[in-house]
Amino acid sequence: MKFFNIAVATLGLALTFSASAHISLKQSTPIEQAMLMKSPEKLALTFSGKVRLVKLSISDKNNQDVNFDFKPSSTPSKNFNWPLPSLDQGNYTVKWMVLGGDGHKMSGKYSFMLHEM
Repeated sequence: MKFFNIAVATLGLALTFSASAHISLKQSTPIEQAMLMKSPEKLALTFSGKVRLVKLSISDKNNQDVNFDFKPSSTPSKNFNWPLPSLDQGNYTVKWMVLGGDGHKMSGKYSFMLHEM
């Protein structure tokens, strides 16, 4: 029984450290599922901890990338932002990939819509 208790405590501790190591996207501009009436002026991402942003793309409904001059970050940060060109009406998907301080790779995506102006 003592071995079982030690094993459960060790597993719980390991899962706690593992969960705390993962960084998440806390905030974005435009926000997820936004329905915009005008083209957004910027793309901004805020993460729950410092990361290096290594990949970032915005694609339209035809899976065509929007050029907005992204360059991977060499310095870890929680906050990133870029000016955006004028976007046409349609659905857009933002995809990101970051590296945490421990080298752990995380990625995600979200979408927003630009209505006819």
